[in-house]
Amino acid sequence: MTAIQTFDAPAPIRAEAVHPAAGVAPRSDLSDRGLRVERVDTHRFAGLEPAFRDLADTTPEANVFLEPAMLDAAQAADPDTPLVVLLAWSPEQRLVGVWAFALERGGLVARLRAPAVPLASLGSPLIRPDWARDALAAWFALLRADRSLPKLLDLNCRTDGAFQTALDALQAEGRCAVKVRARHRRAMLETELDAEAYLRQTLSGSRRAKLRQLRAKLGRHGEVRYVVHENAAVPAAVDQFLALEALGWKGQRGSAMQSNAKHAAFLRGGLGALAAQGRGKVSALTMDGEPISMCVLIYSGSTAFMWKIAYDEARGNFSPGYQLALEDTAMLLADPAVRLSDSCAAAEVGMMSELWQERAPLADLLIGVRPGLRFKGTVAFLAALGLVPELRRRLRLRAKLKPLLNRLRALRGRS
Repeated sequence: MTAIQTFDAPAPIRAEAVHPAAGVAPRSDLSDRGLRVERVDTHRFAGLEPAFRDLADTTPEANVFLEPAMLDAAQAADPDTPLVVLLAWSPEQRLVGVWAFALERGGLVARLRAPAVPLASLGSPLIRPDWARDALAAWFALLRADRSLPKLLDLNCRTDGAFQTALDALQAEGRCAVKVRARHRRAMLETELDAEAYLRQTLSGSRRAKLRQLRAKLGRHGEVRYVVHENAAVPAAVDQFLALEALGWKGQRGSAMQSNAKHAAFLRGGLGALAAQGRGKVSALTMDGEPISMCVLIYSGSTAFMWKIAYDEARGNFSPGYQLALEDTAMLLADPAVRLSDSCAAAEVGMMSELWQERAPLADLLIGVRPGLRFKGTVAFLAALGLVPELRRRLRLRAKLKPLLNRLRALRGRS
C-alpha cells in the first residue's frame, strides 16, 4: 500500500499521518534542515542509479546489498515478499540516505527485516554521516505514520559508524527503542601492505610453509590456475559456482543456493547485473580447466565483499578454499580502487578470521520505532520463541534417554 504523509518541521519532530492515497509513495518533509524522505519500490529505486552512485561513491560506510541491481533482482526472484526502500534527499535534491527492508508478515510477529535481500550479511543503511541523525529520525517518523508497515525493525548492522551514533542519540531522546540480540566481530581487510608483507604478518612461518606444500601437492594432480571471471563471463561462472556448491555438504542438507529456486534466481540476476556494471566478479582456482574452488566478489564504492565461497570437498585435503582466499587477498590488495574488503563472515571463526586481522564490530538489533510497553512485550515474546528449539532438543534427548534410564533402574532393582 502507498500513502502520503505530511509532517511538521521544527524539533522536537512531530508527525501527523493522513489516510493513505493509492498510487502515491509515502513522502515527508520532516527536518528543519529541509530533508525530504520517501518510501519507494525497487523498480523506482532502480531508476535512481546515478543518484545512488553519487551516494555510494562518496560515503565511507558501504553496503553492496543496497545496490539497486541487488534489490531489483531480489524482488524479481521473490515477488511475494515486498521490499521497502526508504530514501532521504537533501534540499539540493542530492540523495543522502538509503535503507531497504523485506516486509515479513508470515510469522507470528510482523517486521521489516534488513538486509532485505537473501543470503546477505549487512543490513545497515547507506547514509551520509552529516545527515545520519536527521535521516533516521525522519525515516522513523515516516514508519510510525505509515499504517501499512510494521513498527518493528530486525537488522544486522555495523556498530562503529555514523549510523550507530545517530541511533544511540535517537534512543536517548526516546524516539526509538533498541534491543541488542547479539554482538560479534567480522574479519576485514584494510592495510597499506602488499599481500606478501601482509600474510607474513597474519600467518606464522610454519602455516605459510604448510600452505605452500599443499599447493605443490595439488599441482602434481594437474595444472592449477587462478582465474577471475568478469563482465560477460560472469553468468557462466555463476552456473559453475552453483553446481560446485551443490556438490558439497550444503547440497546434501538442501541449503545450497541451487536447492532454492528463488535464491539461485537472485544470484543469477543480481550478480549478472552487477557484473555488467563492473561491480561483480567470480574468482576460481581451476585444475585442468575445471573449478575446484570459487568465490563470488561484489563491490560497492571502495569496498569489496567476499560474499560466497564454494570448493570441491573431494580435494579438501589440499585446502582449495584457503588457496583461493590467498589468491583473492593478493588480488584485492593490488586493486587501487579497493580501500576495504569485507569477509561477510557470520562470526569470528574460519579461515578468513585467520587470514585477515582487521575486525569490524556488528550487532543483531531489534528497533521499535514506537518505544514503549508494546515493543518490550514483543522483545520478550521473541526471546521466548528463541528458547523453543532448545526446549525441543532437550525433549528429544530426554525421550531417547528414557529407555536407557528405565533399564538402569531395572538393573538396580535386581541387585
